[in-house]
Amino acid sequence: MTAARNPHAAVVYNPTRINLERVRRIVDEAAASAGWGESTWIETREHSTAVDQVAEALDGGASLVIAAGGDGTVREVAGAMRHTNTPFAVVPVGTANLFARNAGIPIDTVAAVRVAFTGEQRPIDVGLIEYRTPEAVQRKTPFLVMTGFGVDADMVAYADPALKRRFGWIAYVVPIIRGLFRRDRPRVSWKEDGGPIASGRMHTMFIGNCGTVSAGLEVLPDALLDDGILDVLMVRSLEGWDGVRVTRWLHRANNPVARIKKARGTENSDAPPSAVDTAQEAGGALHYLRVGRIDVRVSPAAEFQADGDAIGPVTAARVTVDAGSLLVRLPATTPRTARLGRT
Repeated sequence: MTAARNPHAAVVYNPTRINLERVRRIVDEAAASAGWGESTWIETREHSTAVDQVAEALDGGASLVIAAGGDGTVREVAGAMRHTNTPFAVVPVGTANLFARNAGIPIDTVAAVRVAFTGEQRPIDVGLIEYRTPEAVQRKTPFLVMTGFGVDADMVAYADPALKRRFGWIAYVVPIIRGLFRRDRPRVSWKEDGGPIASGRMHTMFIGNCGTVSAGLEVLPDALLDDGILDVLMVRSLEGWDGVRVTRWLHRANNPVARIKKARGTENSDAPPSAVDTAQEAGGALHYLRVGRIDVRVSPAAEFQADGDAIGPVTAARVTVDAGSLLVRLPATTPRTARLGRT
């Protein structure tokens, strides 16, 4: 009779991001402590997709797939892990680590690896954007945090890669300022869940699976990773009174009192008003939607991003949510404030 083999993990890693020797040592120690076998290591490659790397991991019998890298690596591996019923974990080693911060995954490598092997398994949603380029090329990519155009996309598209590698978030300062003060606004038409078409000129659009961006700013305060819903924020402009109204709305969503109330639970009578309701008080300066699907047309084409990766100019997009499609290892005591709705 053949003895049962201990489960093992596969680590899909970005070699430009991690100190491989250190991370391997930490993973080996955590695996041994959990009674797991030796992990396999699969390097991301320029001419290979995450689908190939995940297939290699699962074909090798991995009981857990860990993505070790920045938000781009995490996004691509997570997209390939949908509907596999195999747990997915994250060791965040990027510049922003937005998904890890939204999901409550520790940024510290030792703690993140411990969660990968001993954390609680939770189903979360994955966003999908199918888009068309100005050359009429159709493409599709997943996202865990958010997609859209405007301030966030400009920050990504125009950041100097050399400065980013050397100084991290400092490289984003000039692109952020450029995006905030940009005056051109594309004409946007959108359709919610197959309903009637609406339109207007917009400065920025966020479409998110969760709502916190850099510096801990919540731009989608009602977004949850596991509610089967996309939250959408459209900002008309940041000039004059529009800028004042948007700033007030963001302050209201991010002040400490609102965060404390949210931590008590959205069904509690003490919870703050919904973002949809408060956006309606902003005099048309912004729109806040909650949808299962949104179809968008942009003229002229605008630079889009997905989880901090520039995906280039987009003329039309359909954004949907693949509800509960990804099993993620999270800290056992993940709070509601970590963008999940069920504990």
